[in-house]
Amino acid sequence: MVGPIAGIEPLAKRANITKRIVDALQPQAVRYDVFDGALRGFHVRVHPSGAKVYRLKYRSAGKQLVMTVGEHGAPWTAEAARSRAEVLRGVVKDGGDPVADKEARQIAIAESRRRALTVGELVEKWLTYGRAAAPNKRDSSWAHDASRLRRHIVPLLGVYPASSLRRADIEKAQQDILEGKTAADVKTKKRGRAIIRGGRAVARGAIVSLSSCYSWAVAQELVADNPVTKVKKLAPTKRERFLSEKEAAALLDALNAMEAERSLPKYYADAIRLLLLTGARKREITELEWSEIDLKRGLIKLPPARSKTGEKLIHLSAPAAAILSACPQGERFVFPAPTDPTRPAQELQKAWQRVRSRAGLASLRLHDLRHSYASFAVAGGASLTLIGKALGHAQVATTARYAHLGEDPVKQMTERVGQTIMGSGKRNNDEPTVLTFADAKPAELVLLDNTKRSPKG
Repeated sequence: MVGPIAGIEPLAKRANITKRIVDALQPQAVRYDVFDGALRGFHVRVHPSGAKVYRLKYRSAGKQLVMTVGEHGAPWTAEAARSRAEVLRGVVKDGGDPVADKEARQIAIAESRRRALTVGELVEKWLTYGRAAAPNKRDSSWAHDASRLRRHIVPLLGVYPASSLRRADIEKAQQDILEGKTAADVKTKKRGRAIIRGGRAVARGAIVSLSSCYSWAVAQELVADNPVTKVKKLAPTKRERFLSEKEAAALLDALNAMEAERSLPKYYADAIRLLLLTGARKREITELEWSEIDLKRGLIKLPPARSKTGEKLIHLSAPAAAILSACPQGERFVFPAPTDPTRPAQELQKAWQRVRSRAGLASLRLHDLRHSYASFAVAGGASLTLIGKALGHAQVATTARYAHLGEDPVKQMTERVGQTIMGSGKRNNDEPTVLTFADAKPAELVLLDNTKRSPKG
């Protein structure tokens, strides 16, 4: 409905569209159109918001179509909009279709942009804008993706057009990373360096990250499809290394000795002990905050952003709680960086390399401490369900791999049971016992007092 306007009868829907007429049009509760009295199909639509848009209605191939000319205001004055509408009306008269032509131009422009976008540019777009599409993805996961893509994929495929990347190109990149062709020694800061290595796990991870990048790009219409889905990824490497009781004793001895001689800072030693005593992931301990600890209840409560599987409870054994109780309490982090208490301590991996060398466990990874926790728990009679809950596994299948553990801890347990039954299970009082399991809590690892251990223990 059109209200009273000078030169227009009330309720009229036609007028010679001029600046004066358009400026006088007032918004109503519903949108309405005012058609020009001279140029067929040319009209202005007035929205309840007050916006006024020039449009042209026409017929093509038996269909009624509408072409938007532009919104009232610079550069689309009433005169400019009329001139444009006259040109479009001429196109229609000659058998053309302005809407179809516009869509074809937009498709051509989009295709041109897609062809110009390189894999390297696509990677950066995803790392910059992709977080909005994955709000629950952890910062650490984004950091892993960025490292894999920037250090392995971009050097190999960065200059390739993202829209025409072939399956063969990706397969070759995966093989090159596997063979270590992207390995490098990179200076990261004044005294820092990054040793970049290849290998099976790195190659597989890089392809997985690239696939995630392309999936986002498809959703954003930056590329037509995801070529990575056609690539057969390398099988994941399964490394399940478990500490025996003897090896655990050697590890604890090494930590105690290095801490006593001050070749290992106490916060590194305590962090490693907690990893062994809780089965937690590395970042869950190295970035542990005081606000996440409840010593009265014997718990660590991690928020969803800090755990791979969402909110997580880590139950503390008495030795684990004792370690945390003895830590000097700061403002935020349990293990703060010595030069900046607002950040967690770094370089645990380097410290670990020294520790495992001292303990004679050169092949042991920090993550193997998590496997060892599960190993000791199973040896102590804990069910896979309890172990999965303690480790924070989201799926039972993840814990099921511990059903067939390394033979050493299982054999030792079996031997102890047999000796007990046969009456020969008493140990020499001088023989050290380093790790055992509380009868009431078989899934809980208990660190015993080893002050009476002999030098050869």
